[in-house]
Amino acid sequence: MAVCEPSGLSKASELTSDDDDNEQSTEDVVGTGIKNEEKEQSSSGQSTDHHDAYAYTKREFTSEIFKIEIQNLPSRYGFANLKKLLLKLNLKPNKIKGFPKGTYAFVTFRCEEDRHFAINAINGYQWKGKTLKTKLAKPRADPLVQKRKQDLGIADSNADSDSKRLCPNDATEDDNDTDIPVSERIMNAVTPLWKVPYEDQLKSKHSEMVQVIKTLGNHIKKLRPSTVMLHRAPGDNNLCCELLYTKPSPVQEEYRNKCEFTIGKHPTTKAPTVGFRLGRYKGGGCEVVEPSHCKNVPQGMKDLTQALQNFIQTSSYGVFMPEINAGHWRMLVARTTSDAQVMSVVFFDPQHLSQEQIVAEKQRLGDYFLSGDGKQCRITSMYFHVQSARAPHSDTSGLTLLFGDEYITEHLLDMKFRISPDAFFQVNTKAAEVLYDTIGDWCEVTENTTVLDVCCGTGTIGISLLKKRGAKKCIAIEMNQQATQDAKHNAEMNGVMDRLEIHCAKAEDVVSQLMHKIPTDSDCVAVLDPPRAGLHSKVVQALRRNEFIKRLVFVACNPRSAMPNFIDLMRPISNRVKGRPFEPVKAVPVDLFPQTSHCELVLLFKR
Repeated sequence: MAVCEPSGLSKASELTSDDDDNEQSTEDVVGTGIKNEEKEQSSSGQSTDHHDAYAYTKREFTSEIFKIEIQNLPSRYGFANLKKLLLKLNLKPNKIKGFPKGTYAFVTFRCEEDRHFAINAINGYQWKGKTLKTKLAKPRADPLVQKRKQDLGIADSNADSDSKRLCPNDATEDDNDTDIPVSERIMNAVTPLWKVPYEDQLKSKHSEMVQVIKTLGNHIKKLRPSTVMLHRAPGDNNLCCELLYTKPSPVQEEYRNKCEFTIGKHPTTKAPTVGFRLGRYKGGGCEVVEPSHCKNVPQGMKDLTQALQNFIQTSSYGVFMPEINAGHWRMLVARTTSDAQVMSVVFFDPQHLSQEQIVAEKQRLGDYFLSGDGKQCRITSMYFHVQSARAPHSDTSGLTLLFGDEYITEHLLDMKFRISPDAFFQVNTKAAEVLYDTIGDWCEVTENTTVLDVCCGTGTIGISLLKKRGAKKCIAIEMNQQATQDAKHNAEMNGVMDRLEIHCAKAEDVVSQLMHKIPTDSDCVAVLDPPRAGLHSKVVQALRRNEFIKRLVFVACNPRSAMPNFIDLMRPISNRVKGRPFEPVKAVPVDLFPQTSHCELVLLFKR
């Protein structure tokens, strides 16, 4: 089960494999803070020229300096197809940025050797009737610096072609409309549907999923024009399967059990602030506003952000400013449970501080929340994470428990689940119960059923099917090592460890061999709950080849991104695709994110 926690911020619809290298966390600190930042920049040789949109390429590594533009691509080539091509050519792309209606794409690499190899491999290559060619591309300009230059009326004749072609500003109207109160702007950014009655929110989400199912049906018609869909929606020939009405969340406000708060500067006071950003970095915005008006954030978390904000405003160290890679306080991750346990993880960029300075600030923070003014937050698990903004997100080497328990424990469907600092757990506990009940019903589990749980996270789905539905066995796959440890502990805590077999690996690396562990005479159902980008095609192919899997439940947090997986499950048999295709039977949206446009889509496939 992979992380899929929409922030509520508007996202541009550009086609990209991951975020830009210069898109990181947040954004002059008043008083002594700004003086300390200036000293650090000066002593480290960092430029204080805020008008150089390419300064980030000189400060530290970025794959933007090893960038190419691929030209003469087929019209509507598709991001997934381009990625497959690059891998087929044995290239090592770091980022791929394509454009839905363009005939070009930008690709970055980790070193000059990889870029040179790619240029030689792509130039002259024939693909879909087109002869491809490449040219070197400039790094993308820092969008925040560019926006500041535009605001000051400074022309940028040196802007990269990538930025020029993107043209539309990624910022929303509210990001730039200073006539709207800040409190309303932050609600528009984080909870864009806050003004919409909840029943109308559900209707909107249902309408969006209707379009997804129609798109799926159109793909089926193209792939298998003579196929008669056996599970068409009653009374609607345009839908390839039955689409049930959106299942509502039992709670519509203060439902989030986890929030990631940015530490930056307030748009008007410029004081250090803990909250949410008004816009995206790529839209030129780093301003942060307190979450006090956000309907989806519980009061306890709002109190925690205010307490940390008060502490940082007395700190000798400033907030992190991504446009110049300076400052220290970066982010707060807060978790709560239904029985008032509170976990807090504060992220701190060390920059050039000595170990003694970091230890002293860490001690001061711990004392503040344990016995100082922050004590009223009643934190039960307090962590301090020393991590550079450029470090991989998965790097937990700088994570230290300041006080309290290592974990918090949540109750869900009369079961208990341990949650570690970086573990995935659905952000809306009550709505997650609705989701898992739906999955359980559609799995049609019997005492002879073996469950294949792909991307299992901390084991919530598999364990619920073992304990609440009586499944015979669950074979689970999860690539996050800490999550697999949590899953084992959760299975033990809920008395099903003897029936859970969990493997820590990428699903595409082990799913084929694990199929041999499933008894051929066993009733088998697969549950897929992948990341937003969907599953690797190897996983889908392995599921297709194993004919004893008759039912498959797919949980999609981004159905449009998962569409290639849906299509691969239904493709006709060919030299590349083996095994009988699955058919969509029914689907239902489940609203885990009230006040936002997001929801989960559960689909049942059979064959």
